[in-house]
Amino acid sequence: MNNPSLKKFKRSSITLAMATVLPFGAAVAQESQQLPTAKATAQTEESYKVDNSTSVKYTQPLLDTAKTITVIPQSMMKDRNVDSLQDALRGVPGISLAAGEGGAPPGDSMNIRGFSATNSILVDGVRDVSGYYRDTYNVEAIEVVKGPSSAMYGRGSAGGIINLQSKTAKLEEFTDVSLRLGTESDYRAQLDTNIMVGNDTAIRVNVLADDADVAGRDEVFNSKQAIAGSLVTNIDSDSRLTVNAEYQEQDNMPDYGIPWVSNGSTPVAELADYVGTAPPVDFDNFYGNVYRDFEDITAKSLTIKYENDLTEETTLRAQFRTGSVERLNVVTAPRFLDNSTSTDVRLSDEKTRDTENSLTVVQLDLLTSYQLGNTTHDIVTGVELSREKFDRWNYTDVVDDNLDSTPELVDLYNPDSFVEFTGEYARTGKNSEATGDTTAIYIFDTITFDPQWELTAGLRYDIFETEYFYDQDGEDPTVTLDAEERELSWNVGLVYKPAPNGSVYFGAGNSFTPSAESLTVSTRSNAADLDPEKIVSYELGTKWELFDGLVFANAAIFRSEKTNAISDDPDFDGDALNGEQRVDGLELGIVGQITDELQVSAAYTFQDSEVISATGEDVEQIGNELPSTPENSFSLWASYDLTDAIQFGLGTQYMDERYNSASTSGREIADDYWLFDMMVSYQVNEKLNLQLNGTNLTDEDYIDQLGGGHFVPGEGRYFGLNASYSF
Repeated sequence: MNNPSLKKFKRSSITLAMATVLPFGAAVAQESQQLPTAKATAQTEESYKVDNSTSVKYTQPLLDTAKTITVIPQSMMKDRNVDSLQDALRGVPGISLAAGEGGAPPGDSMNIRGFSATNSILVDGVRDVSGYYRDTYNVEAIEVVKGPSSAMYGRGSAGGIINLQSKTAKLEEFTDVSLRLGTESDYRAQLDTNIMVGNDTAIRVNVLADDADVAGRDEVFNSKQAIAGSLVTNIDSDSRLTVNAEYQEQDNMPDYGIPWVSNGSTPVAELADYVGTAPPVDFDNFYGNVYRDFEDITAKSLTIKYENDLTEETTLRAQFRTGSVERLNVVTAPRFLDNSTSTDVRLSDEKTRDTENSLTVVQLDLLTSYQLGNTTHDIVTGVELSREKFDRWNYTDVVDDNLDSTPELVDLYNPDSFVEFTGEYARTGKNSEATGDTTAIYIFDTITFDPQWELTAGLRYDIFETEYFYDQDGEDPTVTLDAEERELSWNVGLVYKPAPNGSVYFGAGNSFTPSAESLTVSTRSNAADLDPEKIVSYELGTKWELFDGLVFANAAIFRSEKTNAISDDPDFDGDALNGEQRVDGLELGIVGQITDELQVSAAYTFQDSEVISATGEDVEQIGNELPSTPENSFSLWASYDLTDAIQFGLGTQYMDERYNSASTSGREIADDYWLFDMMVSYQVNEKLNLQLNGTNLTDEDYIDQLGGGHFVPGEGRYFGLNASYSF
């Protein structure tokens, strides 16, 4: 394993905040206007407003889609200096990030509208392998669809989904290079080049080298190298082939943050005032061991897409994806030895993972539009076949782990991250493996009755089969937990257009979440025997294009109900589907070109979450908020062109307090916080751009990711200077 003392570079995590609430009022009918699409360039003058979804399953413009959908384009990510998916999502109100725990590795983990979306992350409309951090170097746009979406994407998606649109080759030529240096001894170098091969073929290559410390966190660093290639060719006038491939390596110091002062304990007197909150320590403190802890990740994927225009109105689309993520890590979970007698933190709670997640997916879609009487039908119908696999090996100490066996202790207020480590870890055999096979068929139809009325309805039928070998190194390596779920999902949306530039809509849909959503289930309970949890959501909203179509504004109220939530069974030792949970909320947003010089992206989300009913020992949860569900969240980003060459940007983000659990006796609270960011950009000439970004300008100490036994602080103040050059 690598010596962390030699690794000192980490990309800046940019706190992406975009929001403020504008009262919409009654808008004067205005014609919509097509805006420029984002493309690779060193300039920052492109619009933040996006007109269409990144998914072919949404056939209508966002203006006429009966859902709250946020699309973060490349132009905004560049202005905000966004490096990762987590950076981008911090600026989308209603999303709360979660920390890795023993059963779930560190990576992109979050809640949307009160429910987990960790397994609802897609790339180009295909479910992605979970359990790693996603960079944005090869991302054209990020789309957040809020509300249950099983009709669109299958299992999970209880609170919504996140779709990353990959950069693909274009029929033009350009080369962009950039280099950023920052205040954390960091660098980030990127190359994005697109080359024409003849008149109908193009190749695009994106390369990344990124190495940096984490601002405000002692000893923590992230390092990655990645390359992505894309080929697009027009086979003939009616058909196209796209091939995308990506390979990425990460070398990180994993961070489990700081231990909570548990709400379920009576600590020593000096911590008595901090029960259920963060201890009174420096948020820079690192409670791992730099000689033992490490994280190596290798991710790779190949996507092939073929499109054929059968007629002017009908397109056949076939997409194949295969990919895998390999993870090897040892990470120290910070835990008190016994906080009733001391403030010492032990180093003996190490978590190891030696895993590989893989998937193979085939999608076949038929997109067609036809006239039937006085109505127009835009139809998407398709089939999806996939196999997901999870393999886990034992990664244990083959030479005694002295930090565990002693056990070694560090001081809560001044932890020593350099305690000598004399042990050695290695793979000693296979622990478990699981497979999940999905067969699905779906159809969506948007019926336009006249210029004012549209109705969208969709159905998807899933067969999800899992097989989990959980004791491969035990007494019976053939024992399995098997499950098969057959579920019909639906959605419906009615849109009324009082004017060409506005819509009022009502939407509803459902989702199902099986116990084996992530392929494995707990072997300590009856989880494998339970039916899927189910959620139904209703949304009433309005959307408007203002200022001659340059600005997009939206408002919506929603309710999401889980009527069969897993709860403690009062009659025997296990769980039952006896619970009920509810989230009521409000979404407001505005994005676009307010004036020739001023662009704004702003949003606000209100969430009133509650456990409505529970049984057994979980009755204490009744009336409590759902975990990781802030009541208020707000963000704003505004950029102003002072001259043709100079641009300023300012942003802020507010996150309300959140709990890490719904259980009264065992939950901790994260305080609310404000963050402030800035940007100054100077277009030196047509090809060269210099951009200075600052994040968390006030150096706020705040809790970013919530875990059960610990939390991960957000990053501290950071400044980075980026130079971009376009050929």
